[in-house]
Amino acid sequence: MAEIPIKKGLFHKPEKQGEAPYLIGARCSICGYTSFPRKIVCPRCRRDDCMEEIELGERAKLETFAVMQVGTRDFPPPYIVAYVRTKEGVSIFTIVTDCEAREDALEIGEEMELVIEKIKEDESGNCLLGWKYKPVRVRRKS
Repeated sequence: MAEIPIKKGLFHKPEKQGEAPYLIGARCSICGYTSFPRKIVCPRCRRDDCMEEIELGERAKLETFAVMQVGTRDFPPPYIVAYVRTKEGVSIFTIVTDCEAREDALEIGEEMELVIEKIKEDESGNCLLGWKYKPVRVRRKS
């Protein structure tokens, strides 16, 4: 079974010991707008010659989350989806991993860490990889 990115150009999966994963974004050299996924034209100043590729770091803060009680074959419930904000200022929609799917499992503002993991399998049985975030501090059950 091969590991394949769910879409090329979205993230870097570490290949060597000591490397960190990162998302591939872009920042406008004119107005400073930062995006994920990367964009060719700046949505703010509408220039097409100013978006430079950047690495979005592996840490982020939890902005909001929801426990999903309905899913699909690829995403059986319950599971958590969230928005996290990177230190570069980008809000990322993500699945949360390494966390029990309960309303009291996370706290807004909590530090989260980027991981590159299996999202699902394709029809050939290949492992499709994508980004997820996990809590840096794992909370214990009360």
